[in-house]
Amino acid sequence: MRERVTESRMAWLVGGVLVGLAIALYWPSEPAYAIGVSRGEKFAMCAAPTQVGTSEAMFVLDFTTGRLVGAAYNSQANTFTQYFGREVAADFGIQAGQSPEYVMVPARTEFRSAGGPSSPASGAIYIGEVNSGRVLMYGFTFNSAPRPQPIQQMQVIAEFPFRNL
Repeated sequence: MRERVTESRMAWLVGGVLVGLAIALYWPSEPAYAIGVSRGEKFAMCAAPTQVGTSEAMFVLDFTTGRLVGAAYNSQANTFTQYFGREVAADFGIQAGQSPEYVMVPARTEFRSAGGPSSPASGAIYIGEVNSGRVLMYGFTFNSAPRPQPIQQMQVIAEFPFRNL
């Protein structure tokens, strides 16, 4: 006796695959973002986004000096053209002889432009310090001109305590 189509396992399998493909085709998608972070014993590195269509900026936090430095790669000039710096130890109030413990991660953000030759980057750096129990958010500007830029001071945008002292 012949099976009905509604009783056929193969028909249900094919129908399910077709419905799944149709949903996958029309479902709104979001791109996956992977931002790199690496940590050594005495320093940490991370990449943060600059602007749409440009390369990321690379930042290095030296645990010994408490200094955050970075550079933005400019694909038009095929070199690093913009440099950033900040004395993170001073921002956290680290005194000489103290042993700070830092954690650094990049983030995607949306800042409003204040005008001028450089505009805010679409990324920021979060740095946490265990002894102070605080996390600071550092922002930076980006200029895509293919010429070297002077060293720019990163700005503390916001902060929050993660522990009551």
